[in-house]
Amino acid sequence: MDDDCEVLLVAGLAKMLGRTEASIREGIRRGVTWIPKGFKMGVRHCWLKEDVREFLIACRDGEIKAPKFGRKRHEPPTLLSLSSTGVQ
Repeated sequence: MDDDCEVLLVAGLAKMLGRTEASIREGIRRGVTWIPKGFKMGVRHCWLKEDVREFLIACRDGEIKAPKFGRKRHEPPTLLSLSSTGVQ
């Protein structure tokens, strides 16, 4: 694809993100958060190059974080908190 083109297709996005085309397509199918918001032109998935750059900058700056999976963890009890509740 030309470097002066402002619209990226799956191959261009994969190259920009350092991923394979298959992982990009699978990410689109699953709706993952590590792929920037795109649009469709006909049957093709497309992204604006500037939007992808802004997405990468936001990821770098910590504005976009991956969701944490699993159950929420509770803070472990301390000896001080156990002694104040009367637990022996």
